[in-house]
Amino acid sequence: MRARGGKLLAISTDELDDAQRLIESEKLPFAVLSAAGLPTLDEYGLAHPEGGLNGETIAVPAELLVDPSGAIVWQHVAHRIADRADPKVTLAEVERLFPQQP
Repeated sequence: MRARGGKLLAISTDELDDAQRLIESEKLPFAVLSAAGLPTLDEYGLAHPEGGLNGETIAVPAELLVDPSGAIVWQHVAHRIADRADPKVTLAEVERLFPQQP
């Protein structure tokens, strides 16, 4: 992904302080952005209203490839909480959508 100028980012619904603690405790090699209180989930269609234990809105797990203009060009949206895209499939999509420049 980096060879094609891409970056891996995580977007969390946790508060910024909680996201920062996660980065530090797990030594994550990528940024974790906080979308707490922002309309990001709704904008990307990733909100699950009343999906939380106490009826709160939670995030639907998803992987997105976003082009430089901010448009979603590929996505995998979970059908259940443990559903994730196969990394090989995601990387194949990166290669297809963002061909390496000479």
